[in-house]
Amino acid sequence: MFLIDDGLIWLAEKLQEIAEREVTDESKLKDELLNVRTLFETDQISEEELIKREEEILKRLEAIRKAKERRA
Repeated sequence: MFLIDDGLIWLAEKLQEIAEREVTDESKLKDELLNVRTLFETDQISEEELIKREEEILKRLEAIRKAKERRA
């Protein structure tokens, strides 16, 4: 019984670690930012859409950085 409980606790902790890494991974957002700029430069999105998407991405990056500071 305790082995199952310990195993479930370990699994839950590992899943939480993975989820936190995914949520706080700045590299994915930086890639997304580059992609948006490429779309604009190749005339696939308007300047208006570029600005809108960049603002959203930059807000998410800022939120990640603030969350990391709170944990430190």
